[in-house]
Amino acid sequence: MAEKNILGFSYKVEGITLASIDDNLRITKSFETRAITDRINEQLKAQNFKVDETTLRVKYIDDQLFLEGFAVEIKEPKTVGFLSGR
Repeated sequence: MAEKNILGFSYKVEGITLASIDDNLRITKSFETRAITDRINEQLKAQNFKVDETTLRVKYIDDQLFLEGFAVEIKEPKTVGFLSGR
């Protein structure tokens, strides 16, 4: 298995906080994880990294939503050329 360069991240999702419905339930407004990961990827692109979506986890700190996970280095695909003799 090839080695991968990774980095960890924690992203504060602005505007997504828990609000009380009753004594037992608190919810956030709806949001799209794809839009959030696209924002994270845009910021990581300068460092040549992208979000590994399989590592995403949700964390709340003082009712504020954070997405945490790992980003992997973007590798250019290697091309393999075939020569055929005739």
